[in-house]
Amino acid sequence: MKLIVFKYRFYQNNKQSLMLAQTFGCVRFTYNSALGLSKEQYDLGNKTNYNNWSKNLTLLKNNINFSWLMDVSSVPLQQALKHLYKGSKSFFKSGFGYPTFKNKHNHQSASYRSNGFKWDKNKQALTLSKMKQPLKIKWSRSFTGTPISLTVSKTKSGKYFVSILVKESINQLPVVNKTVGVDVGIKDLAICSDGIKFNNPRTTNKYAKKLAKASRQLAKKKKGSNNFNKQKFVVAKIHEKIANSRKDLTHKMTSKLINENQVIGIESLKVKNMVKTVSYLNTYTMLILVKL
Repeated sequence: MKLIVFKYRFYQNNKQSLMLAQTFGCVRFTYNSALGLSKEQYDLGNKTNYNNWSKNLTLLKNNINFSWLMDVSSVPLQQALKHLYKGSKSFFKSGFGYPTFKNKHNHQSASYRSNGFKWDKNKQALTLSKMKQPLKIKWSRSFTGTPISLTVSKTKSGKYFVSILVKESINQLPVVNKTVGVDVGIKDLAICSDGIKFNNPRTTNKYAKKLAKASRQLAKKKKGSNNFNKQKFVVAKIHEKIANSRKDLTHKMTSKLINENQVIGIESLKVKNMVKTVSYLNTYTMLILVKL
């Protein structure tokens, strides 16, 4: 039995859309207020943790000016504090990646534990806390386990997804008597030791003109207007298309490698340094040509 995440798209009604918008806003406010308190106390020489942030959240809920925090489920608010604590702990351990404030214009999400939603296995219905109707989920895959936790998210293009964490048994793939080495490149996405190549589709270049045109149109709109918001969705959809194309290619490549090989060897490379090296070599070659 292993923990597996199943991600599905769902379609919300007006009431659910309003509740999710309020939840995302409260989660963002809770996270940012706790981060602000942490930075303020750190500048004064004091350290804060999850308990301090949780007590501060209670004080905010009791404040009449922030009573709207009571309109949403308390579970995603507590989860936001736990995510901040995990991020802060990771920063002090590694020394990089300090948590930043959340923005309402970026990707929105809210996490729920098992006490924040209801799962009906027989009807295959998932209902979030503070909601009367289950989510209209497009079940592209099935699972047999019981959901442990889930995360509801909204993309910049306005699509809603739910990622469900389930303890599920995995069927082992048949043993294949084959070993392969994979070399990550720039011209080609990957080259295998058996001669198989995975071409780099250069998805960004494919949509470059379309993205540039949409971005120019967005720059001409008045910020905050209806036309600006409509065009912003157009730009977001193009970026989403590029990201989905890359994910699709990566999943197909990794699935092929895993299904056809028993052992896969790959070296640790920093692609950014490889790109810098190639750029330097190209510039050096041009200088030699000019000199000749």
